[in-house]
Amino acid sequence: MITLGLGGALRTLTRFPLPYRALEKEQRILFWFPFIGALFGLFFVATSLLPFSPQIRSALIIALSAYLSRGFHLDGLCDFADGLGGGWDKERSLAIMKDSHSGAFALITLFCVLLIQYAALQQLADIPLALMLVPVLGRLNQVIAASLMNYAREGEGTASRLVRAAKPYHLVLPLLQILIVLVLLFIFSNEYALNAVSSFLATLLVCFFLMLVSKKRLGGVTGDVLGSVEVLTETAAMLGFLLPLASVALPR
Repeated sequence: MITLGLGGALRTLTRFPLPYRALEKEQRILFWFPFIGALFGLFFVATSLLPFSPQIRSALIIALSAYLSRGFHLDGLCDFADGLGGGWDKERSLAIMKDSHSGAFALITLFCVLLIQYAALQQLADIPLALMLVPVLGRLNQVIAASLMNYAREGEGTASRLVRAAKPYHLVLPLLQILIVLVLLFIFSNEYALNAVSSFLATLLVCFFLMLVSKKRLGGVTGDVLGSVEVLTETAAMLGFLLPLASVALPR
């Protein structure tokens, strides 16, 4: 079951065409979400070692992230933005989110988010811990949202089985993984331990805000919402990691 859970998580979150037999209890893949984030992090660290300027490496990391995930989460962000921006009630918002076309709200949101990520990565491209931690936290917050929220649609959808089967206790082990890492950073006096905690807290703040908005506007989450959670909490993780560095750089 462990192998099947990992295979299911890889198939759900990446473009890797691994053979996979559907799990009877699909929610078991949630345990592996942070590990998939760590896999993305390894690719990002490898990319950061290329002999290019921080600007080029930042762009490559963003492009690689979109490629490895099939642009799945970015597509969800666009749909969620269109749904919130163009819908005046739950039914209309969900209908817009299901439409494959992208509107102005989607394009504006995507541009702003990628611009922020590009600017942040120029300062993070030489910090391996940040490049590992950011995608891990993005996937962890997907687990949090899926475990604590109801599914918004009446029928079936991309994440319907996963969200309906997930319970609050499914986030315990993924969350524990992150907390252990943070504690170890302080035990071994890592110079970026405070940055890591700041990054973690920033993602939680954004995640719970998105959950609140999603509950109020949609009555729960969808696959698009979970994709948005990943992208936006990943962005928050970058900014949170940089916050202590910015405070140190301020003139006295």
